[in-house]
Amino acid sequence: MMLVSLLLLAGASAAQPNAAPAKGQIPTDKVVCKMVLEAGSRIPIRVCRLGQEWELLAKDVQDDVRNSRNQRVIGLNPGS
Repeated sequence: MMLVSLLLLAGASAAQPNAAPAKGQIPTDKVVCKMVLEAGSRIPIRVCRLGQEWELLAKDVQDDVRNSRNQRVIGLNPGS
């Protein structure tokens, strides 16, 4: 659940290599710190990662959501 929280806050960004990031995009080679709510807590914690790591986390969450939807459609995950 914490991973989902991290990724939802991170958002999806795809920066091009050797290009300056556009407004709203995360620089891939720099450390970016964000305040993140951990599952089951009301107190945000500070999490610092490289921009590339934030992008990978966002991609993983998108894949998880897509897989969950696909399973629900074919009846493998009816409770979600």
